[in-house]
Amino acid sequence: MPLLSSPLGWAASLALPVAAMTVSGVVGVSQHVRSSAITVLASDYLRTRRSRGLPTGYLLTTTVLRNSATPGLAALAVQVVGLLGASVVIEMVFALPGLGSLAVQAALRSDIPVILGVLMTYVVIVVVVNLLVDVLIAWVNPKVRLNA
Repeated sequence: MPLLSSPLGWAASLALPVAAMTVSGVVGVSQHVRSSAITVLASDYLRTRRSRGLPTGYLLTTTVLRNSATPGLAALAVQVVGLLGASVVIEMVFALPGLGSLAVQAALRSDIPVILGVLMTYVVIVVVVNLLVDVLIAWVNPKVRLNA
């Protein structure tokens, strides 16, 4: 369904493919964040900060979430690579045009330049996402920052 003729219909047609691609990723990232938050909540330095009388909400945002976001963001970067691979299957199942179906059609035709173009696009996406996640991790968690 074309975007310009019916934006609502286009968005509705993407609901199932997006749900199919993101549900497992959200579950995996949330498990990493949860287990990391449980570890931080049981740590000695959080107990020390609590003993100083700091408010619980402040401790949750400054200490717990900052320290538990790092594994979650790292898992998110890995999930993006998996989503690129899953996009090939999702595009074929839901008959959506995209890079995955283009790669499959080019492979069936033995069209090497198109395959290389799609792979180069995927490589650029992975590098940019990993760079953004690394910058985001350094911004969220000051302990990760490098002093140059």
